[in-house]
Amino acid sequence: MDRIKKAVARLDGSDGEIATAFLISENYMLTAKHTFISNPDKANYKICFPNYSIEKTYTIEEIYFDDDIDIENLANDIAIIKLNEPIVDIEPLNVEFSEIEVDERWISYGFPGANRPIGERFVGTINDILKERSEFKYDLNLNCEIPKVIDADYGIGGASGAPIICNNKVVAIFSNESKGAIIGAASLKRSKGLIETYIDILKMHAVDSPLKKAIKQAVSTTGSFIEGFPEEVHDFLKNELNELQEEFLTNIDEIKIFLENSKYPIAEEETLVNGIEETLEIILMIRSMYGNIHILVEDDFANLRVLSDENLHMSFVYSLERNKAMPEILLKMHNQMVHKSAAQIMIKCGMSIPPYPIIFDNCSSSRKHNLCKVCGQSFRFEGILRSYIETEDDGLIKGIERNNFALLNKVKIICGECVRKVRDDVENSDELKRMVVEKVYG
Repeated sequence: MDRIKKAVARLDGSDGEIATAFLISENYMLTAKHTFISNPDKANYKICFPNYSIEKTYTIEEIYFDDDIDIENLANDIAIIKLNEPIVDIEPLNVEFSEIEVDERWISYGFPGANRPIGERFVGTINDILKERSEFKYDLNLNCEIPKVIDADYGIGGASGAPIICNNKVVAIFSNESKGAIIGAASLKRSKGLIETYIDILKMHAVDSPLKKAIKQAVSTTGSFIEGFPEEVHDFLKNELNELQEEFLTNIDEIKIFLENSKYPIAEEETLVNGIEETLEIILMIRSMYGNIHILVEDDFANLRVLSDENLHMSFVYSLERNKAMPEILLKMHNQMVHKSAAQIMIKCGMSIPPYPIIFDNCSSSRKHNLCKVCGQSFRFEGILRSYIETEDDGLIKGIERNNFALLNKVKIICGECVRKVRDDVENSDELKRMVVEKVYG
């Protein structure tokens, strides 16, 4: 959602007109055509991207719409804005002219009058597709679930022109011309010719990197994973998955670092996307706890954080080599962390190193090497300790016999499969949140 918010702008007219517009290339934006009915002079409008820079404003060089059709009564409610200067620091939103399906989920972000300064997020479904409506401003009816809209004209005035996004592509624009709680939207498909006349669509879409392609494919596969949950949880998880995909694609550099370092051993270029479907399933489950998840790039002791009352930290490790022994991986993590400056203080306080819960995935499930607190068995690290300290120089590793490997017995470990099995025991989203927390943190 952060990427979407950054590309969406307030459109303000000198006579009190308010609308929303969004960037689709460096020079062009889309908005609702009806905004310009009472005040068609482009010099009277200012554009601001509050989630990019609240101070910077842009002006309109040109406005384009289907000029062979009456602007007030007929044709799609879509206008193209050409900016007075290119914007290179904001990633444009991708557009698509594909067919839209009834009940398909959509998200949006706009600047309604009620939340004009900061904007508002919208979530809902396609309620109806109005075919053979070429003479009307809109051809889609939208059901809005977040926020609850009682009257479209009253509830979201000012959000006209906001993007309607399905599967990370803009497919329509808020028209805000329908009745009651149903919101009218104008599909891009009806204005494909107009848009392509002024904008080179091919240049708008950069070729996806292999990692981006892998993430999108993994999202599609994870949809099947969601189907294994009770139907009452499907919409909740699909919303979480859409948000997660947006966060991954927006922060692709951080995701690359996370994937490199969450693999055991560290992934190479050719193995970077290995296991990405399984990884996404676990990340989705973790995100369901509190509706957020943050990748930690520079943290010494964790690679994931969930913002809650307690700010929960954890590590996720995916074994590139199937059936790798968990104790071996845990010892390697310990040896890497124990030299950090804060580690010795933690050891003196009786804390384990690593100090946070760990989710191991694709590792050995044999009882001999399975450290999972749910399906594994007790593993005593003192035996490993003795082999490490039997050296000629008895003082080579000072204090290791008192505070090192024995503390590994305290590390909270859960396997990926036990996290996934939560889906067999939940009936609603509240239970899902509670049970994932219990599985990971105990």
